[in-house]
Amino acid sequence: MCRGKDNCSELDLDPFNWDKHCPLSIPEWFDDEVTIFVKAIELFIKGNRNGCIELILSIRDSEMTDWYIEHGQMSGMHRKNILKIKREEPIPEELRDPLRSPTKYQNQVFIRDGYRCRYCGSRLISQMLLKAFIKQLNLAIIKRGKTNITTHGIIHATWPVADHLVPWVIGGRTNLENLVASCAPCNYGKAGYTIEQIGIDDPFKYPPKIDDWDGLESQIINVKSQKIV
Repeated sequence: MCRGKDNCSELDLDPFNWDKHCPLSIPEWFDDEVTIFVKAIELFIKGNRNGCIELILSIRDSEMTDWYIEHGQMSGMHRKNILKIKREEPIPEELRDPLRSPTKYQNQVFIRDGYRCRYCGSRLISQMLLKAFIKQLNLAIIKRGKTNITTHGIIHATWPVADHLVPWVIGGRTNLENLVASCAPCNYGKAGYTIEQIGIDDPFKYPPKIDDWDGLESQIINVKSQKIV
């Protein structure tokens, strides 16, 4: 357990060995669990609810949630502590961008970035698709709860966030030039620090990976057409 500790067992004490793209490298097996989840959604769309549930029950839910809580969320703080950098002071509220929430731009950001985290590169899934799937499947264990523990691990891994590259509280704008698609671990791991403070590269230096992955946006209507049991 690393929450509340001085160091994280997942983060090398030598900054030279840190991932230069994200606060903390996502475990490689996370992507395997995302693939299982995608297959479960495909079965659900085909009307095979039992097969869908069987696959969902095989996902490493608690392990994903534990990693997110103990390591992912705390990574930026641990980086900052090792580097001994002070957080920048917030600017006066009247000088901040009047628009704080990225909701207005988030779908454009997700599509532009190929529904992949611009920090770690992990696959993200459309918020609308996830909400529809959770509703239509109507299975108690798969939900986005009010707490980390009540949220399924696969939701922690795939829920997309439009992250302010320069934090809003220190003057970052809420626009397409300052928002990038992020997974929840990278978003919370960055923890309101600047990329310079925690030692990661500007994601805009690298083009997004664009291929046939669309965050399952094209499947929203098919998920919604399934009956709620």
